[in-house]
Amino acid sequence: MWEHVTNAVTWLKANWDAVLTLWACVIGAAEVIVKWCDSARGIVIIDKIRAAAVKLISWLTKFGFEAKKDA
Repeated sequence: MWEHVTNAVTWLKANWDAVLTLWACVIGAAEVIVKWCDSARGIVIIDKIRAAAVKLISWLTKFGFEAKKDA
């Protein structure tokens, strides 16, 4: 069981840049669709999801999940 968790954490750390890029694309597309549909409820939901993701990303960064820095 713990081997799977360890593998997942290792993979996430190795691919953190890609995870953040994918997240930005998904949330950006969702925002465009919601605003295009002019849904006030949808905008509120997207804002809550974005706020939760920012907190999660900040929390994970404290545990070594960081984007690779260009030299």
